[in-house]
Amino acid sequence: MFKKLFSKPIFRRLFLGGGGAVENAFQNAPITLASPIFNVGMGLSPVLIGIAVALPRIWEILLDPWIGVKSDRFRSRWGKRTPFIFWGTLISALLFALIWWVPVGWSLFAKGVWLIISLLLFYTAYSFFAVPYAALTIEQTEEGPDRVGVMVIRTAFATLSGIALNWLYWLAQRDCFENAVVGMRWVGLGFGLLIGLFGLLPLLVLQRSRDPVPSAVEPKQEASSFKPLLKMPILQCLIIALLGIMVSFTLVGQLGFYTFAYFGCAGDLKLAALVGAQKATLTSILGILACPVVSWLSKKMGKQNTLQGLLLLGGIGSVCTWWTITPVNPYYSVSSDLCVMIGLVGFWSLMPAFLGDVSDLYQAKTGESCQGQLAAIYGVAVKIGASSALLLTGYVLIFCDFPKEITPESMREPLRSMRLLYAAIPGIGIAIAMGALHYFYKIYHKEINKKES
Repeated sequence: MFKKLFSKPIFRRLFLGGGGAVENAFQNAPITLASPIFNVGMGLSPVLIGIAVALPRIWEILLDPWIGVKSDRFRSRWGKRTPFIFWGTLISALLFALIWWVPVGWSLFAKGVWLIISLLLFYTAYSFFAVPYAALTIEQTEEGPDRVGVMVIRTAFATLSGIALNWLYWLAQRDCFENAVVGMRWVGLGFGLLIGLFGLLPLLVLQRSRDPVPSAVEPKQEASSFKPLLKMPILQCLIIALLGIMVSFTLVGQLGFYTFAYFGCAGDLKLAALVGAQKATLTSILGILACPVVSWLSKKMGKQNTLQGLLLLGGIGSVCTWWTITPVNPYYSVSSDLCVMIGLVGFWSLMPAFLGDVSDLYQAKTGESCQGQLAAIYGVAVKIGASSALLLTGYVLIFCDFPKEITPESMREPLRSMRLLYAAIPGIGIAIAMGALHYFYKIYHKEINKKES
């Protein structure tokens, strides 16, 4: 009965896409909550926090390619991806909870060491899930509506987890907890275990899903080097687009918290947590509703035109935060948040589908399987962008004259620079991504025409 049920296309796509909740939640939760908990709650330096969240992403740059190759070549009675996804999900769920259990009474230095080590362990376990899962969504889908459908559902689950993520800080501030630091211990434990369940969903259909469509060229062997892939101009364009988005949005991510809390909400942290969670919930729900629209638009207009239009909307929304984040009414910024959300929903929904185009071209040329390595390259590009930006986030705050003692009065002057950077830098990153994607399709059509001739 269950075999027949899970074999239906809608359930196969839903379960394959369910892992997107883990991708978004575990990748972004520590970064999002590090400043409110470790800076505002414990007093750690923002520079130290920036280094702590950047180091694991640098480590992943070395780790992900190894995992990608191993998951491509791994053979077991449960399949080549299953052991990675299963253990990666369970261990990362437990380690996520551990991040927030800093022993009481430790010095600031010891707390900083705890943060660095716990994040290194957590993101190591997360990589053992993320890379094989990304490869799985490529190899078990076909080019066209099937692949776009899974990627859109994957993004919808990621956006859904974002709703829960944005309520964590508010939940940690409830009166039943002594303070937000104590509250985050229990909230983190519950959230980690809940999100871990979504990581197991793809395994329910992994053995029942149809096999990957065979290449026109008989596979010779698993690819043994990343160099042939990295030499492909079409893949280089995708990497530039990823870096443009990741660097720009990550670089000013912390600025968003301080700008909204100390300018939009005049330093009222509880109000900022509540309104921020409400706004994020609304925009996330609308983002989820936009997912099938993205799929429909990509069928009518093509992936390229759809993504370029959505990115343009996101860029406009980013620039408009200069006006919409205002103490007149903190809810005004929901309009710009929604534009940015829709732009990013389009980007993260369609980018993996572009990666599938690269995989199909490479396999047609060489007969070699490369999904795991492509997923690793994709992840490495994301992490290079994130880690390089995270290393600089603390210094960006220093550039803005971030005060040692945070009060609404001491934040008045720094907020001018923060607001300007928060509005402008993502717009620049989006422009870079749009240019890179334009060249991607020029090269892609050239390769297709060459293949057909």
